[in-house]
Amino acid sequence: MNKEIFADGISSVHVTGNLVRIDLMTVQPHLKSDTGQPVVDISNRIIMPLEGFVQSLAVQENIVSQLIDIGVLKKNLSEAADVVNLSENKADSQSRKE
Repeated sequence: MNKEIFADGISSVHVTGNLVRIDLMTVQPHLKSDTGQPVVDISNRIIMPLEGFVQSLAVQENIVSQLIDIGVLKKNLSEAADVVNLSENKADSQSRKE
């Protein structure tokens, strides 16, 4: 591995033919919008074949499942969809360690 990229999240995903473009965002807390919210910057883009995107989704789902099993994440069932949140107990214990 020769390059690491940090992102606070995914801003958008675009599918064009067999390619998937994933726009990564970073929060710029030192900059504020007119409403006082932190400004989000589209910092990088990952472009991958559709097959690679689907495979990466399976890898991420596996990791989320493992994090639920060990209690780092908590699965909340809602009518619309399954929602995953950080487990309050684990998040609190992690912040105490730091």
